Amino acid sequence: PPPLLPPRSPGWRSAPMFVALLCFGAAAGGTESVVHGPFDPGYDGGNEYYYADPKLGKLPRISFDHAPNMTCNANPTRKFDEPIHGVNLGGWMVLEPWVTPSLFYQFLGADRRYGKKAPDHVGMDTYTFCKALGPEEANMQLRRHWQTWLTERDFKKLHELKINSVRIPVGDWMWRPYGPYVNCTDGALDELKRVLDLAHKYGMTALLDLHGVRGSQNGFDNSGMMRNLVWTEVPAWLTSGQVSFSHWMEQAPDWIGTFDRKTWKTTTISWANVDAAIDVLCDMVDMFKDHPAVFGLQPLNEPWQETPIGPLKRFYWEAYKAMKRRAPHWKFIFSDSFRPSLELWGGFMTGCPDVVMSTHLHQAWMPAQPAINFMIAACESKKMIAGLVEAGIEVIVGEFALATDNCAMWLNGFNDNLPGYPMVECDYVPCADPYMGDDQPGAPPDSNLAEQGPFGTGMSTPRYGMCPVDRSWPDDDRVMRKLAHKKLNAFLAGSGWFFWNFKTEL
Repeated sequence: PPPLLPPRSPGWRSAPMFVALLCFGAAAGGTESVVHGPFDPGYDGGNEYYYADPKLGKLPRISFDHAPNMTCNANPTRKFDEPIHGVNLGGWMVLEPWVTPSLFYQFLGADRRYGKKAPDHVGMDTYTFCKALGPEEANMQLRRHWQTWLTERDFKKLHELKINSVRIPVGDWMWRPYGPYVNCTDGALDELKRVLDLAHKYGMTALLDLHGVRGSQNGFDNSGMMRNLVWTEVPAWLTSGQVSFSHWMEQAPDWIGTFDRKTWKTTTISWANVDAAIDVLCDMVDMFKDHPAVFGLQPLNEPWQETPIGPLKRFYWEAYKAMKRRAPHWKFIFSDSFRPSLELWGGFMTGCPDVVMSTHLHQAWMPAQPAINFMIAACESKKMIAGLVEAGIEVIVGEFALATDNCAMWLNGFNDNLPGYPMVECDYVPCADPYMGDDQPGAPPDSNLAEQGPFGTGMSTPRYGMCPVDRSWPDDDRVMRKLAHKKLNAFLAGSGWFFWNFKTEL
């Protein structure tokens, strides 16, 4: 999903002793009491924050020299043995209503059934799914979802299509559950092991992608929890007397710190949240460092574009060192935070081995325009990728798709849409029968009912058993094939790509 502004195309000073320790290649320890710190807009990633690795001294030292300015003195090995031709396994461990709507149909009509208590009975993401259903019912539904949404049959098909890698979105709650996740996501790690074993069986590598963290790194449902959702009895656009909600005009993440929407600035930094994220990354590496399929780690998916670059770089740097102590052979794939800019990333982690920048190149949020313009934009992305690579930044396209509009139901959130979207008249198809079986509550939606609330500030919802999907182009197969060729040719400038998504329900 996109940041609110602008729409994207479908996130002090050092003490002398600390500097001395870094110069000798050792990691210094932090203090639990340091929770928030003032944010200096001029902060460049400095040396005050550092991660207190609980296993420091028990792990091998990092095998190359690394400096306080977040660079290394090594012969960087960044290229892959072969280009990545991969897919994302989205909507599996980190729920996204637009990917698997059958899990979320059960929440339609909650405003009618529960009235003012509707907010406690509506799931829009993984967090509220667990909260609305309670740990027992939610876990039962999640286990069924995990086992049926991603099966060995899917891996056989991907193997036939010559896919050589999978990117697996996961959440921090799988290792250290909190709030409504407690007992709700039991069994998730066993399922992750099952899928990694299948990837290995079919000759694929796997990238572990921390897609959701406490507080949310972008405020979107794909982080596990939409942040700053506001419920009201005053409807956003329909008739009076219904419970409705607003998200896009309030959306702001809380992981990196406090964001003030009035000044449009980050005012404080939460180093405790950064610590918690790296704790989980260490758990992930400790658990899977010897698994034959796993080749690397993405420390955070899509931190939004207003995330302060200095603290974000410091998080990446500390996470990189923690990973290298545990899995020296893994690659470190960091997100560009919607900002694939040489000005921002040039010189960062120069000389450090196994470092790759991931950029996401979606076109679904571009204005409505002729098909040729999407193809031109796809070709132009090659220049951007090549410029970064020539400057020494290895690049992989971590997500891309062929969507050229926002019509996919719930792409911008459950029963919601971004202001002004969709920009075209969408196609409609019969809402799919539930992939997990007929026992799934509320699925498919009742074909005798029109739109059901609760509603957000935009419209995207089933009506009379029909669901909105991408608008077809005239001669759609030819247009999509040509657009795909343009994109894949552009991505040759980098180290490969992961298509989003391996499948969707509609």
